[in-house]
Amino acid sequence: MLDKPKVAVYCRVASANDFAITKQEETLCNYASDNGLPVVMVYSDNGANGLSFDRPAFQEMMAAVEGGELDCIISNDISRISRSHLHFGKWIDDMLSKNVRIILVGDNFDSKTYRFQHAPFEEAMMKYYKEAHSQKIKNGIAHAKRRRLEQAAKHSE
Repeated sequence: MLDKPKVAVYCRVASANDFAITKQEETLCNYASDNGLPVVMVYSDNGANGLSFDRPAFQEMMAAVEGGELDCIISNDISRISRSHLHFGKWIDDMLSKNVRIILVGDNFDSKTYRFQHAPFEEAMMKYYKEAHSQKIKNGIAHAKRRRLEQAAKHSE
């Protein structure tokens, strides 16, 4: 009989948001349960930037991988692991070299069945998404600033 996989769920949100992190955890744990993957640990970085791996729960999870305590990680999508396509690429290579299965539910990614010839395209799309998201934020800030200036001008007339 095969040993049961040692599965972890990893959640991350950039802005501290208890509802969003709880919803991610619930969704991922339900996915694991529906697919016969018993979750042994949930790691959550609430209010953590995805540009580096310097996140407390992520580091704790990586220590568990190094210690042989985990052999499967389930997360929502690539951006929950990293916002850097280079960091993600190196990380996924490292996890695969350690025989750690990676499942990214929202990206319909499972390293057990993944075709790696698609990786450059998906990494390029992730980079595009990150840059487009950043531009949307900059545009929103600029728009808000213009509105404040317009409102201030109206009130000073």
